[in-house]
Amino acid sequence: MRVGSNPEKGKHIQDKFYHRIIVPIYVPHLNDYFKFGLNFTKLCIESLLKTIHAKSAITVVNNGSCREITTYLQELYTKGKIDQLIHFKSNIGKIDAVISIAKTTSEDLITITDGDVLFKDGWIQEVEKVFVNFPEAGMVSPVPHGTLFMTHTSNTIFDALLKGNLKFQSLCDQEEMLQFANSIGRQSSMYKNKQFLENQLTVSRKGFSAIVGCGHFVSTLRKEVFKHTPNQKSKLAYAASADRDYIDQPLEKAGLWRLATVGNYAYHIGNIPENWIEKEFLKIQSSEKEELKIPNSKRIQIPYFIKHFIVNRLLLNKFVRPVLFDFLGLKKEK
Repeated sequence: MRVGSNPEKGKHIQDKFYHRIIVPIYVPHLNDYFKFGLNFTKLCIESLLKTIHAKSAITVVNNGSCREITTYLQELYTKGKIDQLIHFKSNIGKIDAVISIAKTTSEDLITITDGDVLFKDGWIQEVEKVFVNFPEAGMVSPVPHGTLFMTHTSNTIFDALLKGNLKFQSLCDQEEMLQFANSIGRQSSMYKNKQFLENQLTVSRKGFSAIVGCGHFVSTLRKEVFKHTPNQKSKLAYAASADRDYIDQPLEKAGLWRLATVGNYAYHIGNIPENWIEKEFLKIQSSEKEELKIPNSKRIQIPYFIKHFIVNRLLLNKFVRPVLFDFLGLKKEK
């Protein structure tokens, strides 16, 4: 039996946010590899809560985590600290945990981050500034990476070459780039060739620069990128092929750029406590954060596969690449 009329009927719901951060958490137990999983989950979420602005919201996906993690996340949601909490009884994989949310959420910007990331003050503003200064951007990371400028960056290189704002520069903090390499266990291999530690491929416009290329462990994408993702599930717990099919290739198909901030605004904290992690966390200041107006996306209307062929098969082959790099400011002796 119903009496009266539902007061919500016909009411228009206005969007509160324009930036959503999705954090999948998988900590099945607190032993062995996951021994410090609760500590690092708290560091990740608390650093997010301290650094986001009022027009951003956090979604946490509890991907089959243990009771301790589940209790902590539920407390956050009950206290209103996170906007959305989704529970799965078992691990459905990182990509499947986030893509369905990314495809249906209303926010224009969507950050996908691992659960072992420590965010620094200013990360969200610096990422959004890249979108403001480069409306062509479709994916931006707050962590610069000197060796990924040739990975799924056909749109970026092709368009920036045409517009004349692509060149090698020495802009990034080398110590922090090496610290990231160390945090993922690649301290001896990532920058074995020091030329890309010392020189980064950049795009620049009106005095503002960004780094070409970025990784997956934390990055912000335009929602329209997810229009190009497969409709079927990945069914992979974690694999590079899932990142390729659901993030990299959709970004290329969308015709948008792949960039990173010049400064380092997040850390990968891994699974072993180190003194520097707590010190960096204590540096974070809770304060009012600037909100930016993000422009609509912009792109050169040439099919991505044509750009891919020109960039990867012609410009970056072993014969032409040295000439191109020299033209862009990376001298042959380097």
